[in-house]
Amino acid sequence: MNLFQSENTEYQEFYEKINNLLKTMEGHASEEEIKNIHAIEDNFKMKVNDFYRENRKLNIGVVGQVKAGKSSFLNTLLFDGKEVLPKASTPKTATLTKMEYSEENIIQIEYYSKDEWEVLEENAQVDIDDEIYTSAREIVNMVRRNGVDPGQYLEKGIDSIQFDTYDDLIDHLNDYVGEDGKYTPLVKAVTLYLNKEEFRGLSIVDTPGLNDPIASRTIRTKEFMEVCDVVFFLSQAGSLLDKSDWNLLSAQLPQKGVNRLVLIASKYDSGIRDVLRVRSEEDDLFGEDENTADNIPKACKIIRRKLRRRAKSRVAEFTKDLERRGSSPELIKVIEQCASPIMISSIAHNMCGKNEENLSAEERNVYSALKRFSKDIEADLAVLGNFEEVQKLFDEVVAEKEEILQRKAKGFVPNAIEEVKDKLRVYKDKADKRIQILENNDKEQLQEQRSVVEKQIGNIRTDIAEMFGDLSARLETEKAHAVKEIRQSSNEYSEVKERTGTKTERIGHRVSDSRLLLPWTWGKSHMEYEDYTEHYSYCLAADAIENLKKYSIDATNQVEQVFTDALQLKEIKRKLLNIVINNFDMGSEKYDSSLFRIMVEDAISMIEFPVFSIDLGDTVGDIAAQFTGEITDAKQKTELSKAIAKATTKIYDKICGNLVNTVRSYKESLMEIRKKIEDSMLKNIMAEFNSLVEQCENKEKEIELYEEYSGLLEKSIEKLG
Repeated sequence: MNLFQSENTEYQEFYEKINNLLKTMEGHASEEEIKNIHAIEDNFKMKVNDFYRENRKLNIGVVGQVKAGKSSFLNTLLFDGKEVLPKASTPKTATLTKMEYSEENIIQIEYYSKDEWEVLEENAQVDIDDEIYTSAREIVNMVRRNGVDPGQYLEKGIDSIQFDTYDDLIDHLNDYVGEDGKYTPLVKAVTLYLNKEEFRGLSIVDTPGLNDPIASRTIRTKEFMEVCDVVFFLSQAGSLLDKSDWNLLSAQLPQKGVNRLVLIASKYDSGIRDVLRVRSEEDDLFGEDENTADNIPKACKIIRRKLRRRAKSRVAEFTKDLERRGSSPELIKVIEQCASPIMISSIAHNMCGKNEENLSAEERNVYSALKRFSKDIEADLAVLGNFEEVQKLFDEVVAEKEEILQRKAKGFVPNAIEEVKDKLRVYKDKADKRIQILENNDKEQLQEQRSVVEKQIGNIRTDIAEMFGDLSARLETEKAHAVKEIRQSSNEYSEVKERTGTKTERIGHRVSDSRLLLPWTWGKSHMEYEDYTEHYSYCLAADAIENLKKYSIDATNQVEQVFTDALQLKEIKRKLLNIVINNFDMGSEKYDSSLFRIMVEDAISMIEFPVFSIDLGDTVGDIAAQFTGEITDAKQKTELSKAIAKATTKIYDKICGNLVNTVRSYKESLMEIRKKIEDSMLKNIMAEFNSLVEQCENKEKEIELYEEYSGLLEKSIEKLG
């Protein structure tokens, strides 16, 4: 007997309601309308069957952009900080990684299918600077560079590897999901079966980042998110809930189903370091700057306040956006949970208890930047790490498994009912519009209007082409503006601020004890010491690296703004509707123009924003390798300034180059979108006219049928509750 058997009666009643509804709609509804209701029913069955399968696990998703620190977060939370999961891959090689309990330790590797690989190879041949094609080229080239014959792995489909220790696991994983792994480009997904009690009853998934360029992986991610119960969403503290984060949540979070969403502000230490500075004489004269601090506890208060304020503000924006889109109340309620972020630093937590000599190069940089502002570095690292709060929340989620699942089970029927009712309202609205049109027009009038439309098709195409030409021109304008802004901001980020430090040196000098009249003292002396405090200036390599990261984030946001400003979907929708109406409505008020709004909505859905990302890669690594800790030597400071200036220029060139290519390829794709929009809209419009003209042959009967259908739909909506 399954856990939720008591709920099955409700499910059976739902199926009966749907069957009765479909019977009611027979003879009135179109094939497409019937198909849509069946699709909702099929989706409901899929979710219920998945939910009630034996030993249903609590599905926990970890979502975030590449470089958000997902792997570090999971390694700290699940593997005591041991780097079991390889750190951030590129979006191209990112792999969906699932972790579940098993009595045996097994790595299950799922390769691409032959068909999927053929698509990748075909895309690799396309010489267009679009993310889909560049990703395909990179993956195929990686396979060739690694000297791997893909055929034998594609035929296998799935591999299983047993392991005994974490070290064995790490070695294997690096081969299959590591950024430079030999087989990484051939792997679509990995499941880790771990004999670790903490995983019992759980299925934890580390999802690929924003807009995965590989379609088959995107599908797999969406399938998991559909059945996901709890989501940990990671967003870097330095760019908390930026536009890319919102795009990611919009793309991956389903309208319904997720019960709990936890916002994790990752890399908390980075934000703290931004406000730390040595107290100066100016502070005594003018008072302390409320946005800076000379110790870690004060810095934590400042950053916590800022992050909470930003989270509330951004969530308010997101919910307004969702309301405008007509998103489900369930999704809006889930998104509102992001208003209270948990700040964490995986690197700070993992440094706790380590000797300084055992720190990695990255950890040493962070440690040296923090230590001088701390009276108790161990205690401060624990506060920055804040994994006690995360662990407590995670344990609560696991403990509430049955309650969470029950809540989810209770939501299946109401959610599905609401989906059906939304569809029925659309069908009723369409039926009412047809009644209005038939009442206000006769066959001759509709034929006349159809004739006008047929004659105006050329004009409609010309107007749409002109509109898209304006879009292309606007893209070029916004691109030029962005390039200018990115160039100007590079100067700001290429400067490494100098910090002020103090060091105390004890200087000793010998003092004679000889007394002229005391011969036994002759030749004797003692040492006296005096403390001298010296002020000095220094630079931190960590500051330079943070500058580069911030420059990259700001520049990427500016690039994204190019497309946001140029592609204003509401404005495009209005213009498309006006084009259609102005070209066919002969000044008559009888024809209801709102009939075409659905067609325009469908057309708008074809316009998608391009994906834009940049990997700092070697740019940051080179500086981290050359410079560590405090840099006081003038020559080294000069070298650091040169290095960051060079790195900033490199980032600028890369970002602007990618922007130019992205705009060019997107303008090319706009032409294809324009053609699809023209064809689909005009085809639908003519089909609608032809149908209405035919119905005018027996207008009264058709109106009667539509009125009957509209009434049946209204009653059906009421019956559904």
